[in-house]
Amino acid sequence: MVVDRLDAQSGPLGLKFVGKYDEQLIPEYPAVVVMPGPRRKNLHATRTFEVLFELSLFIYHANLNLSKRERSKADLQLVARIEQELDSDMRWPTPTGESQIINGYVANEEPGILQPRANKSTMVICTRLTWRAMCQRRF
Repeated sequence: MVVDRLDAQSGPLGLKFVGKYDEQLIPEYPAVVVMPGPRRKNLHATRTFEVLFELSLFIYHANLNLSKRERSKADLQLVARIEQELDSDMRWPTPTGESQIINGYVANEEPGILQPRANKSTMVICTRLTWRAMCQRRF
């Protein structure tokens, strides 16, 4: 659902590619790749599990036509737009208005440099967002 939402909003967000599950090839930048993280299940109430899960969103920045200062500002703005989209409605309603989750939010932001697969590949400026969500499941 996160990939679908980001893909649907890719134009306004300024994304040229939205990928998932450890994409091997990123055809255009800026891009975001959504990776599943840990999922925890706890007993919450009578016949109810509380399910907690995390996603990592790797935002790949690349507009080499801009100066370092302009590029840094554009990168920060891109991350802020994505975070705002993810936090805009924490219940993530379906088209019929039902909640898909109880709440979801961006919990962490880590800017840095990422080296793709091969040891000799070029370094890529990247920001990693951690998105956490909670839902319940009856049993």
